[in-house]
Amino acid sequence: MAKSYKLTASDVPERRTESLYADIVADFIAQGAESMKIEIEGMKPATLRAGLRRALKGKEAEGVRLAQRGEETYLVRKVAD
Repeated sequence: MAKSYKLTASDVPERRTESLYADIVADFIAQGAESMKIEIEGMKPATLRAGLRRALKGKEAEGVRLAQRGEETYLVRKVAD
């Protein structure tokens, strides 16, 4: 009977010390735009939103919020009250 899995010898890649999502938020802040659409090829929108939500909990992300319109995801600067 054929096996339904495959084992391949491989080294474990190094962990990233910075999150991809934190990098996205930092780039958004640095660009100074009021809002920007975020897309990552091959990533489901729900996965992107979950990662961005975690990244937005940091102090360096104050003043930035996440917006969703359909399947599209945006980072938006919060308007001061």
